[in-house]
Amino acid sequence: MPSVEYMLLAVLVASAVTFVLRAVPFAIKNALKDSPLIDHLSRWIPSGAMILLAVYALYHIDYSSSESFLPYLLGAVVTIIVHVSTRNMVASMVSGTVVCVLLANFVFV
Repeated sequence: MPSVEYMLLAVLVASAVTFVLRAVPFAIKNALKDSPLIDHLSRWIPSGAMILLAVYALYHIDYSSSESFLPYLLGAVVTIIVHVSTRNMVASMVSGTVVCVLLANFVFV
């Protein structure tokens, strides 16, 4: 069994590493403020993450019957329509999810 000193040292080291990792972005914020790379990433990462999530979600659907894939397909269509019309990512995700859940649980049972 490890000694008390060893356990305290482990907690202190873990705390120090956690603090440094959380403080570094704030410390380098001014250096990266006008970076074209950061500007480029801030434009494309949200869309890229959403595309990857959509591909992952649609990849694991069972396409063998209409009852199993239509709710997801219609939810994705609603998500796209709401996002194109409002440009609100939260509204599009919530509306598509609601449509998918309602169809899967109450219509295509």
